[in-house]
Amino acid sequence: EEWNSRRMINKLVMVNIPEVWTFKNGIGELHSGVSGKKVLQEPFILNYQKFNSNTGWADNETPWPRVMQALSHFSYHASSGAFVLCDLQGGVYADSVVLTDPVILSRTKMYGVTDLGPLGISSFFSNHVCNEFCKPTWMKPVDQRRYFRPQAGTSMAGGGGGTNANQHVPTLRNRHYAIGFRHL
Repeated sequence: EEWNSRRMINKLVMVNIPEVWTFKNGIGELHSGVSGKKVLQEPFILNYQKFNSNTGWADNETPWPRVMQALSHFSYHASSGAFVLCDLQGGVYADSVVLTDPVILSRTKMYGVTDLGPLGISSFFSNHVCNEFCKPTWMKPVDQRRYFRPQAGTSMAGGGGGTNANQHVPTLRNRHYAIGFRHL
């Protein structure tokens, strides 16, 4: 909400929140064996594009990725250095930008396997170049060294010979307060 209330751009930025759907008993072979199974479902996003990643990669060639880089920078500033909202991807519409599946990098690695923690925050800023959508007064971390190779895909933190699959997974209840964006 804070980004939108400051009217940095002429569109709302919204985060798409998926729903868990459960298959019900069906008729015929198409539905056999899926009754009771769950799937994560979200609305189709038109004009899908990837803006940045959780390792510091960014598409800076067109205006919208630069806006999203500023949004990531703003999230660090607005959270007093506690978080970076990144791995931004979604669709640009006439009156809004709809983001899906973002990552929150935190100082305490509290948001699951894609939260690369303080080293991820530093890596984001090692590649971030402020642009016309950033404000010079926005804070940046002291450590801006690169710890992860910037890549377009989402990276997951490993630990002890595998992924951190048992880490806390963010939910709507504990995720939305961190940055305060409007969601669908």
